[in-house]
Amino acid sequence: MNHFTRHFGHLAYSNRISINMQCILPQGQTTPERALSNPWFDKGFCEPHQYRAALDRCKGGYESCDMFIDIFAERVCLEREYAANLERWAASSIKRISQSKEFGVNKKVWVESIRASKEIGNTHTDIAQRLQDTVVEKMVTYKKDNYGKSILHVKKIKEFERDFEQAQKPWLKLLDKINRAKKDYQDAQRQFKKAETAEKIIESDRGAEEEQKTKVQLSVSTYKKQCEALKSKYLQYIEEMKSTRANYENAMKEVLDRTHSFERKRLAQFKLLFTAFQQALVIDKDPHLVKMAEAFTQSLNTHDADKDIQWWNSHFGSDTNTNWPSFEELKD
Repeated sequence: MNHFTRHFGHLAYSNRISINMQCILPQGQTTPERALSNPWFDKGFCEPHQYRAALDRCKGGYESCDMFIDIFAERVCLEREYAANLERWAASSIKRISQSKEFGVNKKVWVESIRASKEIGNTHTDIAQRLQDTVVEKMVTYKKDNYGKSILHVKKIKEFERDFEQAQKPWLKLLDKINRAKKDYQDAQRQFKKAETAEKIIESDRGAEEEQKTKVQLSVSTYKKQCEALKSKYLQYIEEMKSTRANYENAMKEVLDRTHSFERKRLAQFKLLFTAFQQALVIDKDPHLVKMAEAFTQSLNTHDADKDIQWWNSHFGSDTNTNWPSFEELKD
């Protein structure tokens, strides 16, 4: 087998052949695509291994679920920490007030106002529990049910990858044949042109022997036949590609549509849990706040400055009985 038809090394699948093989037009450039490094952006989906863009999206969705859980679990901690800090603040404040020189209704109202304001800690405890139950745990369950995780990979992503590989496997084999045929043909073309150039040179050489001329002419004829044979083989593979393209596109789109449905479901779950997050924070009818407001009001209604002044005056002021000195005889 001569060098025109010998087996060439495997060409990279990413090399584009001269025909248009795109089956899905790339989307318009968006800000995230400009900001992020994405090796799959702005390429035809049916090109070799381009389906990895869909797998990467699934992986990003899985990572977003993890990030969602982390972010809202942190918010749960903040709510619980606030409630705990409020409890500590209330206990410390009441102790300080109790040990101070304050007295009467002012002291009582002050202590009761601290106890009343502490009630909001229960509101934040409830918020934390609602967030944990209706937001964080719901996402934990969703991620477990929809993605699945083994030691080595995310099961759902691996499933899509296998389906894409299966759909693209015969196509890659055909592309390999096309690329090899293309290289063989174009290499033969180069040799043919070199032979033609050599023929022109030797024909113009008056001193050239007929044997040399015959040899060059034979070489031109041989290269020409090889070019025609390789071109025919190249075109044969191109036609084979055209005849199988529709089935290949449909197979790839079928798997892609399943990844779309999977992503659509994830986004719907995010929206559902964003709504749950909003509802968990709604406190306009919170019973703890109602109780706090009522306690504040009742406490404030008992506050009476004159009453405290009168109490102080009766114990320490002008209303006390003064022990005036009087003459006293010596008592044995």
